[in-house]
Amino acid sequence: MNDKSNKVLYSECMKEYKINQIEKKRILGRNVYKNNDESLTLFWGGAALEVNIKAREIWACISTTYVNLEQWLAVEVNGAQISRFMLNKDKTWYCLARNMNPEKENLITIIKDTQPLNEDPTHSLVIHAIGLDEAGEFVPVAPRSCKIEFIGDSITAGEGTVGAPDEMDWISQWMSASKTYAMQTAKMINADWNTMGKSGWGICWAWDGNRDCKIPPHYEQVCSVLKDDNSVTLGSLEKWDFNSGHGSDYVVINLGTNDESGMKVIESKEALREPQGPQEAQGLQDGTVVPEALEGLQDGTVVPEALEGLQEEIVSSVKNFLTVIRSHNPSAKILWCWGLLKLHVVPGLIQKGVEEYKAESGDQNVFTLELESLDELEKTPEEKGSRGHPGYKTHHAAALKIVEFLTTL
Repeated sequence: MNDKSNKVLYSECMKEYKINQIEKKRILGRNVYKNNDESLTLFWGGAALEVNIKAREIWACISTTYVNLEQWLAVEVNGAQISRFMLNKDKTWYCLARNMNPEKENLITIIKDTQPLNEDPTHSLVIHAIGLDEAGEFVPVAPRSCKIEFIGDSITAGEGTVGAPDEMDWISQWMSASKTYAMQTAKMINADWNTMGKSGWGICWAWDGNRDCKIPPHYEQVCSVLKDDNSVTLGSLEKWDFNSGHGSDYVVINLGTNDESGMKVIESKEALREPQGPQEAQGLQDGTVVPEALEGLQDGTVVPEALEGLQEEIVSSVKNFLTVIRSHNPSAKILWCWGLLKLHVVPGLIQKGVEEYKAESGDQNVFTLELESLDELEKTPEEKGSRGHPGYKTHHAAALKIVEFLTTL
């Protein structure tokens, strides 16, 4: 139903509140919301609006923009997900929960479940208002014990957390940021969360070697991966306020998976540009000849001589990114992890970058942690994710291991 068709049903029993009329609320994730704003834009997957209510039912008026990749919303009541659904483009009133005990406090979490998709010409999600029944009221939202930030790729964005193992289409219905290790970790330690997750992106380049698709240059902006006119108007390119200079208590980075595959693609292209003779050049064009320099790349092993420059680029980028993160999070424990998808080369480069950064900066509050992979954990179809990505079992194991590690710090 669009805004016009269900407004009558809604208005018969509901009272509407613009976002700036709700004093008792919590906003999670990067945004540009100001206290006098009537609406709230959620940019990254996992960004959320939380309200604590005493009411029989709660509604939300939401609009989105997209062309091909629709937006999805997840709704939680008291930390448990009760629904997940795709959203209309036009302003629409959605009933989030109803028939609740009005004498009981219920924490409602409204989560943008879809990552920012710059692959679509326009991609936005705006919450315009919240509706409660006439007797309903907002009550104070209990503060959480700490703040945690997650920075990553498709794993952090929740790609593959929905759908059967043989689903391989790259579409937004197989992406669910609310089901990831990041959200689970935040809940386990009772933390406010902030997530940056973008499928295919890495420290230095994307899975296909595209150097334009890397996370570090976007860290200081709200959501600068979205550059369409609508997103820019909503504030995607604005500087992000890192909690007024205090930043997060914990920063968890899970980048590197795409750098490993992208490194091989880049090196393959470089080798293919310089065939060693006319016969080999012809073979490269028709695929019949594999240069000796590429044999190791094709079977998954590493050729140190050929990849040395790219490896050093990753090490340097790790150091530079840690410097930027520390500048905005002066008291944070920073944890760089990997492993939900098995890696061979990049973990050593990350560790080298971390150790060099610590030695040069004197900053000893940076740590590394390898997590268990889906190959080790997922044995049955029910345990597997879609698109060759980790399922719930692997995400849950990762959250447990991260929490265990953080509690030792």
